[in-house]
Amino acid sequence: MDSATTPFDALPGKPCAIDCRDVTFPYELHPSFSSPLADIVLCASDGVTYRMSSYTLRLASGFFRDLFSLPQPITLPEKVYLGSPPGSGKGIEELFTTCESSDVLTPFLMLIGGIPIHTPLHEWGVVFSYKTSYFTDESTDPRSCFDIIERVLRLAECWDAPGPLSYIRLGLHNPELVKRDPLRLYAIASHFGWECERNWAAQHTLMLDLSQASPAAQETLECMSSKDLLSLLKLHYRRREEFRELLDEPGRFSVGNSDETLCPRCNETPLDNSTWIALKAAMVMEMERRPLGDSIVGFEVDGIGGENFAGVLTWPEADACFKATCTKEGCGGLNYDICATLKQIAWCVDSLSLDL
Repeated sequence: MDSATTPFDALPGKPCAIDCRDVTFPYELHPSFSSPLADIVLCASDGVTYRMSSYTLRLASGFFRDLFSLPQPITLPEKVYLGSPPGSGKGIEELFTTCESSDVLTPFLMLIGGIPIHTPLHEWGVVFSYKTSYFTDESTDPRSCFDIIERVLRLAECWDAPGPLSYIRLGLHNPELVKRDPLRLYAIASHFGWECERNWAAQHTLMLDLSQASPAAQETLECMSSKDLLSLLKLHYRRREEFRELLDEPGRFSVGNSDETLCPRCNETPLDNSTWIALKAAMVMEMERRPLGDSIVGFEVDGIGGENFAGVLTWPEADACFKATCTKEGCGGLNYDICATLKQIAWCVDSLSLDL
């Protein structure tokens, strides 16, 4: 998959080649990575250091496996004393600096090192406190968790570490996470080819009007590959057109879609279908604005959406349609059966495809 057009390339701090440097004592060790048996020290860009076993790094990361398999120079690189004062003969490790900050490197190393993270993905905030090993969200933006998730995934992809990728993939199927930003979730799943998560996120984007996207959503859309964006747009377009075709079926809405229908009460006067035509147009426009259709039926669709919507009954077009009566003097029969019509509309919405 071409990653040149994915959101990952827009993120700063892409991991560069690791080099060895001489750093002066003392150091600030991460408390969860302070084993004296470790032989490698990784240093984050903000100065937090991590003692790691080269065996763990080699086992969990293809990048380090290749790095440690390269021929070593005759003259050993500089060593660093970490945790013991120089001259003590203890705590000698090889130091590698990285371009990643501790809020990304900490969860990444916890995942490859088998240290449990008890915080769900939607609570992965902008700041990961290396002193407590817990996420502390200092941002008011509920989408900030995606910044950490994307950077950890990018680091795992760059360092060829399948463990963090699998862990995060399992956590993506999170109702709170998809509620915060289904577009970002769709972009992540599309980048890695995770079809189940990709399809699930795409279904939740049906609550969004992509033509009126917010600046943050527009940025996400611009970073998607053309293939992934086209798949998403086709899903939104297909639901609207399928809904339009179902509403126009004369067999399903025989009274409103026929020009020869007579009043069901007097069976003499031809019905005026103008109110039904106006209601259909309003429903199609609403389906374009919110392709999920929950705002039309007034309840959730396949377990998605349904919040704070009363459905078409509150619309002026529906009020005019269901109050329309026969024009014959003395008849006054209603043109449309409100219960039967609403039942058929709900069936039309439920029958629309949700898959890409």
